[in-house]
Amino acid sequence: MKKIDKEKIIKLIKNKNFIIAACVVILTIITITVSYSAFFTVKTNTANQSITTGTLSVTYTNQSTAISRNNMNSLSDEMGLAESEPSVIYIQNTGSLNSTFTITLGYDMENFLASAGSNNDAELTPLDYVKVAVYEYNGTNDETLIVGPITIAELPIYKINNSDSRYNRYAILFDSVGGINSGDATKTYKVKMWLSDKAIPSASYSYFYLNAEVVAEVENAKMDYDLSGTLTDSSGTALNGAVISLQNNSLNSTTDASGTFSLNGIYPGVYNLDITYNGITYKGNLTVVEGDSNSLTSLGTTFDGNSGTNIYSVANTYGTTLANILSANNMSSYADATHFTDGTTYNLRPTYKLVGGANSSITRLKISLDINAGNYSLTLG
Repeated sequence: MKKIDKEKIIKLIKNKNFIIAACVVILTIITITVSYSAFFTVKTNTANQSITTGTLSVTYTNQSTAISRNNMNSLSDEMGLAESEPSVIYIQNTGSLNSTFTITLGYDMENFLASAGSNNDAELTPLDYVKVAVYEYNGTNDETLIVGPITIAELPIYKINNSDSRYNRYAILFDSVGGINSGDATKTYKVKMWLSDKAIPSASYSYFYLNAEVVAEVENAKMDYDLSGTLTDSSGTALNGAVISLQNNSLNSTTDASGTFSLNGIYPGVYNLDITYNGITYKGNLTVVEGDSNSLTSLGTTFDGNSGTNIYSVANTYGTTLANILSANNMSSYADATHFTDGTTYNLRPTYKLVGGANSSITRLKISLDINAGNYSLTLG
């Protein structure tokens, strides 16, 4: 087993003149009797990308490391979190401007197609069979779990490919990093992945390739919003001690005795908006866009299935996730719901669109938690 040389990676990063270093994670699962063998690789994007906004240039560098594991069985969340060989993503800003970034996950189609070759029957492991956890890491021994365990199917679509859904990208977290003189110019994350214990034996005949990419831009290139409001139950009683979480704990706020919460620095995008109260998490989604004035609309509680409509296009249209569509309709696997039947009505988890105006502060948001129904509603007072 080849171990990651952390000192070598850190030295390499410091010697490179770059803004954002993005790591690509590739995981291959193949069958060995009743267990799995995994090859876990961390490297940069094979096609270097660059984004330029004003004086900010975003590039991807060339460090690479590899870890191999044999006889890897599907794991429980507890066992997956205990894995000792994560990949490491270093994000460093060497420019003068503050930057925001989003880490996205998705299939690594380039490597999958190269591996499959002429095997037309090769299949990718379903996204709801792969668990991911992200830790914030200080480069030594201190690490804090900030996302997960979560499946890729539980993440909002960041970028959709209508021709081939295998090329879709899914957003796992967003954050910001300061300029070179800010004292906050570096962020480091550990990413752990494992095969869920939900996986059925047929998954052992499929391949799983996953890559992680960083998309970044100047912090002031888009409007960011500060959201505040109150959380109550369906009778109007304020709920104390509930956690309002945006995008898999990228931002969170715990309500006080009056049910007040506050989430700051939210850029346009599609987010998981989850409320955890008394140990139960109520899941939904919020799409944030820029506009002329503040408004909030529900994107609906149901949708009509049409011939040829697939779960990816529905998730993208309504700003929700594959997993939320499945759970709302009591489906066990999205592999069984790739296309919806013509004329049938399906349910949605809470899905809302928030339009923000020129003022970054949006107050008087009201979340009403219906504990009996297992969902919530969102209004703007």
